[in-house]
Amino acid sequence: MKSHSLYCIFFLSLFSYTNTIEEKVLAVLPPESKIESIEESVIDGLFKVYFGDLQPLYVSEDGNYFIYGDLYQIEKGSVKNLSIVDLDNRRKVLLDAIPVEDLIQYKSENQKHNIFVFTDVDCGYCRKFHSQISEYNNLGISVNYAAFPRSGIDGKTYQKMVSVWCSDDKKNLLSILKEDGEIKSLFCTNQPITEQYNLGKNLGVTGTPAIFTSNGSQIKGYVPPDELIKRLME
Repeated sequence: MKSHSLYCIFFLSLFSYTNTIEEKVLAVLPPESKIESIEESVIDGLFKVYFGDLQPLYVSEDGNYFIYGDLYQIEKGSVKNLSIVDLDNRRKVLLDAIPVEDLIQYKSENQKHNIFVFTDVDCGYCRKFHSQISEYNNLGISVNYAAFPRSGIDGKTYQKMVSVWCSDDKKNLLSILKEDGEIKSLFCTNQPITEQYNLGKNLGVTGTPAIFTSNGSQIKGYVPPDELIKRLME
């Protein structure tokens, strides 16, 4: 009974803090802003506030002070950037929320690493990456493709990618386009291209291929199979 009472006190106290923080932070953010989550940080009395940006605000429990920038920890004579850890964790949450059926997957039979790759069918380095997909798989790397048409969501590349994701033969059509072939134009109301494009922008994607590890860290640009497996094992 005593432990239950302590839990209730802790919960009510935390609820009070988050309410205060939300009220004060929203008062200084743009009107359309929404608080997605408020979490405790590793520092007593300092909370992480996510509001649509990848990087959180670090806010005092009374809501009167905040930090927007890098937070460092001194540990055993070295310095650790906690903001990068928070950034990777946030990316992981967003990537894991992508419905599996909305990804085009190339699974390795001896999977050691699982990566997300934002791709564009007209991107030269994306085509080079795709031409080596079996090599990545053979090294134990499973690839999950998400769509990121670099020209935006109203161009020819966008329509090509919609056609791929609306097809019952996604892998084949994707390969045809990445080999500079042509496919029949298709459309479906449940295509995820716009959603994945917007997610990519939120994740900080500016070019393709954009590779993310299962832990949420980003590897920018094309990386050859042998080099990628080394970087994933670091």
